[in-house]
Amino acid sequence: MDVRCTIYSPAVDHQAIQSVRDVLPGWLMHWEGEPAQWTSASFKSTQGTLTFNSLEYTGPLDQFSRLILGTSGYFWRREDLPKSTRKDLIHFVGGTRWLVGVVGTSEVLSEEVFLKAAMELARRLNARVFVNGTDLISPEPRS
Repeated sequence: MDVRCTIYSPAVDHQAIQSVRDVLPGWLMHWEGEPAQWTSASFKSTQGTLTFNSLEYTGPLDQFSRLILGTSGYFWRREDLPKSTRKDLIHFVGGTRWLVGVVGTSEVLSEEVFLKAAMELARRLNARVFVNGTDLISPEPRS
């Protein structure tokens, strides 16, 4: 199994990754880079591995800019969505300051665990999750 999504965040907050620990108790965490400025954070258990990859703007036409432009173009072409919804989505994507790619790999890692971890980080960041290249999903507020 290989599950992927991207979190579109209006803020850069590397400390927010700590919220994932709350929903993955007992999972071992490994950083690449400094904890306050990590480039990758991996959570490992017997269920598998979840990796969160950080991507920020570095200059015109960098990977970050290309992803934002591509996502905006995707929603612009979505004729099945009301025009107001498309405008809202494009506005949100345009305000993205931090992208966090999430990859889960394992034969036994459930999609539920994967989404729980991704949605928890998105909730903490007031972000949205782009799942399977289809829609930006807002996490439900914590009750």
